Amino acid sequence: MSSVRLKLPRLRNRRFVDSLQRVESFADWAELSARPGHHTVARTETVKFLIDLADDARTYFIDSKKWELHFYFVRQFLDTRALIGPFHVQEYTRSDRRFVLGSVMHYLDGDHWTIELAGGDTLEPQRVAWMFNHVRARMHLPINLLFRPVSPSQIENAKSLGGRIPVLSSDLLNASIAYQPVVLGTAFGYLRLFPGAIDVASVRPNDVVVGNQVPEQIPPVAALITGQLQAPLAHVAVLSRNRNTPDMALRGVLELPAIRALEGRLVKLTVASQDYGIEAATVSDAEAAWASIRPAVSFRPECDLLTTGLHEAASLAADAERYVGAKAAQMGRLCQIEGISTPQGFVLPFSAYAAHLDAAGLTSEIGAMLDNPDFRSDGAVRQEQLARLRSAITTHPVEPNLLVALHEKLHASLLGKPAILRSSTNAEDLEGFNGAGLYESTVIPADPTPNQIADALRSVWASVWLQRAFEERDWFRIDHRSVAMAVLIQPFVDEAVATGVAITGNPFRQVAAVFINTQVSGATVTGALGNEIPEQYLVATWGAVYEPELLSHSSLTRGAPILSGTELRELTSQLLCIHTSMLSTRVGEANAMDVEFALTAQRRFVILQARPYTIVYSLDRSRLPERKAGLLERVVRRVHRIALQSRLARRTRASDLRVVSSVQGSA
Repeated sequence: MSSVRLKLPRLRNRRFVDSLQRVESFADWAELSARPGHHTVARTETVKFLIDLADDARTYFIDSKKWELHFYFVRQFLDTRALIGPFHVQEYTRSDRRFVLGSVMHYLDGDHWTIELAGGDTLEPQRVAWMFNHVRARMHLPINLLFRPVSPSQIENAKSLGGRIPVLSSDLLNASIAYQPVVLGTAFGYLRLFPGAIDVASVRPNDVVVGNQVPEQIPPVAALITGQLQAPLAHVAVLSRNRNTPDMALRGVLELPAIRALEGRLVKLTVASQDYGIEAATVSDAEAAWASIRPAVSFRPECDLLTTGLHEAASLAADAERYVGAKAAQMGRLCQIEGISTPQGFVLPFSAYAAHLDAAGLTSEIGAMLDNPDFRSDGAVRQEQLARLRSAITTHPVEPNLLVALHEKLHASLLGKPAILRSSTNAEDLEGFNGAGLYESTVIPADPTPNQIADALRSVWASVWLQRAFEERDWFRIDHRSVAMAVLIQPFVDEAVATGVAITGNPFRQVAAVFINTQVSGATVTGALGNEIPEQYLVATWGAVYEPELLSHSSLTRGAPILSGTELRELTSQLLCIHTSMLSTRVGEANAMDVEFALTAQRRFVILQARPYTIVYSLDRSRLPERKAGLLERVVRRVHRIALQSRLARRTRASDLRVVSSVQGSA
């Protein structure tokens, strides 16, 4: 085994070996490899490597537990004057770089071994091929080493090599994934197995639900495990994040003996970034955990029923949330951001919904229903009475003058286009209560009749009392009597070729990035249909240029990209603009925006919705401070640095003046 250290026996303690020139054995790999929690794929090991082109391509396989970034290693041993900003530009994007920086990855699901570059690395194809062969020659392990391109440009560069190096695509990697952590955390509950569709009406808040399929919706539960991989920004995943409910996918979960042996028992489930754990639990531990999860006090949403009339979305007042709800109010703010295209539209406020309930004689009935002990305690009774209430809302006539006003406004403003009536309650899109997918939106055709308008309007109003919406609000202790529905009415974006959801933050680690999920039109990026996987990009935004990493192609496009590189950059710019504009005035814990968008046939982005989103980082996904060495380790490193500088100085004296200057300037 070779080491960058001086050959001094008293310094050979393995704890102080920061790098090796070769990986001779799996023991070397274990010594150097790390399993950080911020990887976008679970069950992975990594060893970072560095090739110093100014020192005869000397190679360093770095102890990746100690050195999270190549830069820290370089500054410690090779260039003490390095600055991270210039270093990033020079060493990842310039052809005259000094270093080639990459990682060797081991994906335990599928047993794939790969060499990878950072997403923003622009290393030329010929040098990629040289790097691959150079690193492979220094890894003396019985493995099949492949190159994995992680960005669109790297994928094209790999294709241009014409098979000179073996490549692992993201699609093949994703096909081998067995474990997918969606929401990290620990939960206690009774393990319930659903071989078919999950019966969402029968599950309880203290159930750990295990099913082969991904449900479209799920009421509050202790945890969710699915046998299919999940779209990371699907409604069920967003709801789980909002509740801090651990959520994971595990292929073949219902066939695992360890899972089946725990059916019906009280268990403790831990969903971590690299793996999961499940074991039998005690009632005392479970009860303590359950008591700490649910909000302790009730919440009464603000509800202004005095504001009437129709209101243009682009002209809503700054405090419009109190009478049109968060979704409509946030659309109003989106309409005012320069460079952002939206459907705009107009809003019917809360007062119309309240008037409809009063006219139908339902206000007092709702109060009696909520006070009924049987309704509170029996899920079947709730299901029946909520259905009866929705029926009463959808059959009572809409106030005639309101219907005339809506009919005239729709014909005047939509100019023969279909429209969508979107829910905008005071109990959704709030910080701490996302409410994704709880309520209904309804599309009406171009030039609708009064009856079509009335049916659509009443359908949206009635969705306040869908069981999934009631159960979610109830778990969060939201006062149902204060919930009201406004309706945001917009032109329907029917020419969309793709739709998507994005988070204007990095859900994997505390480094600036946006996370983009896109799917072709006709499918859904927010629902759960079989094993459909959206096109996923994690775009780093902290540098001078955006650095996209392709996490998956759409499972419906046979490897063809949905977004071009130009479109990806344009969408990223719009997301950052939304992030800056809409979070700057907020007070609270939200650190990102959840944005829904459509891509039209003219390749233009239309922003459909933006709501606050809170990314919660576990310990292993938090920003890691630069590691501090102990006194003995600092002494050892100082000795080694002096030895390295001495060796480089002796070497450069035998070189020409240009090389001498170059090496001494970086030693």
